[in-house]
Amino acid sequence: MAQALELSEHDRSQTEFQDFLDLLRAGLSDVTNEIVSEIKQNIPEYDRPDPAYDQILRLCTDILLPSFLDRVADPDASTAQRDETCRTIGRFEAVEGRTLDHLQAAARIAFHVAWRRTAVLAEREQVPTSVVSAAVDAMLVYLEESVAQARLGYQQATGHADLRRREERRRLLHLILQRPAVVPEAIEDLAKSTGWWPLPEEATLVALHPEAPCTRSALDTDVLTDFDSAEPCLLVPGPLTADRRNMLRAALSDASCVLGLTVPLERATHSLRWARRVLSLAEEGVIPDGSLIPCQNHLMTMWLLLDPPLIEELTRQHLEPLRDVSDGQRKRLVETLAESVTTRATAVDIGERLKIHPQTVRYRLRQLEGYLGDSLEDADTRFSLDATLRAASLYRRRGRGRKGTPGTR
Repeated sequence: MAQALELSEHDRSQTEFQDFLDLLRAGLSDVTNEIVSEIKQNIPEYDRPDPAYDQILRLCTDILLPSFLDRVADPDASTAQRDETCRTIGRFEAVEGRTLDHLQAAARIAFHVAWRRTAVLAEREQVPTSVVSAAVDAMLVYLEESVAQARLGYQQATGHADLRRREERRRLLHLILQRPAVVPEAIEDLAKSTGWWPLPEEATLVALHPEAPCTRSALDTDVLTDFDSAEPCLLVPGPLTADRRNMLRAALSDASCVLGLTVPLERATHSLRWARRVLSLAEEGVIPDGSLIPCQNHLMTMWLLLDPPLIEELTRQHLEPLRDVSDGQRKRLVETLAESVTTRATAVDIGERLKIHPQTVRYRLRQLEGYLGDSLEDADTRFSLDATLRAASLYRRRGRGRKGTPGTR
């Protein structure tokens, strides 16, 4: 008997709940108008002359309110249309460049209007409190689920937008570095399409080791990047000011990388080419490896080592008169010759540098005069010999390589 009464009570409650949902459904048109009106009144961003905004608000409300009643009436009802609608709203907010704050405020307004209408209707129709409470609880759950779907759509759109923006800027960097050079108008057009990226008059290129770590979030937003190629690089608009250097230090403090020269934008490819060459010299052990290596400090080294086979040929020609000298003596004579032609120092100074007696220096210089004759008196020959010996000394450092994990100091 008691069980039968409980079932009867449950059926009556369900009937009352369904009747109340029917009453709510009958007034949906008025609720839609009130929600749209209050949203536009309280959120200026949604109150625009463009009729599309009003249409979007009404369309979304016309879909979501009936969907709510369907879901409450049948918990197994599909939420596919509601979810897609909410994700579309979230994507729309992202495209418009807004945060989700306005959308969440609009959702709260919609809930308060629906709750107010529900309370008035319940009082007029003398709907039991338990029925009203169940309806309001369902509203809150539905609202939370809807906002979650809108947030998902927003995240998807911003993720796609960020990916698209990064790819556009990567293409812009490639276009700037392209050889043969493209017409400036092509670069300008692509720069405009990427968003806010005014073309700078000058740029500084940075060459990175392929495995170099980088804290990308530390980079300024106007820095163009390509981390995916076999030879990653950055383009920093303008010269390296103190702030720019601090930015690069924060992003690349543990990376093997070279700061290229600041050049006019149309010569950016040369800045990068030189920076990559200096990075190679660091990897080969010719110059000390490290982070933020200034290319400016190694221009002469780079120039001297442009053509290693030519260095070998020049060395052979200049030192041909010493071909019959023993290896040990030849090494000592070339060492003394290099100090003499590169420093123009006295025998005393050369002796201090080589840690030998000045008289030994004089003896070796006399030997060199015997082998080389008066060729050292010729300015052009002396210059060529100076450059050759310097380049040969640098070239001998190759192969030592750097120590530690690749891409790091």
